[in-house]
Amino acid sequence: MLERLKQAGALARPTELLALLFRSLEDPVHLRLTMWLLASERPAAAHALGLQAHGLQIVAHQVASALEPSPSQALIHKVELTLLTAVSAAYGYAMGKYALVGSLGRQVSSELDAAVLETLAAMVQSHVRAQLGIELGR
Repeated sequence: MLERLKQAGALARPTELLALLFRSLEDPVHLRLTMWLLASERPAAAHALGLQAHGLQIVAHQVASALEPSPSQALIHKVELTLLTAVSAAYGYAMGKYALVGSLGRQVSSELDAAVLETLAAMVQSHVRAQLGIELGR
């Protein structure tokens, strides 16, 4: 993801960036290990997630710096919160999608996965527009 963020116009394509995360969460082994680590309540479990070693903070700083050459702490914190929320939603959907989708009386499908991804990207775009006054592309 860090490499993708370095590409010109990457921030204008939040759906593409979120798709990287969604694809990584499709690996059933990774997902099962993540759920096991989180359920074990071991202190080390927090470091086992894909964005370990302050990865989310690094991404947030890179995004904030792409938005403003010298980003303020307030901007960095808003970007961090936005990323934390989006990543939490992606993990929550990946871990619970069979139960969540079943509660709607529907079946899991690649089409529904894509619709969830698009919806999350639209929500991030709306939030960024409302909170930061920045218009992102699709």
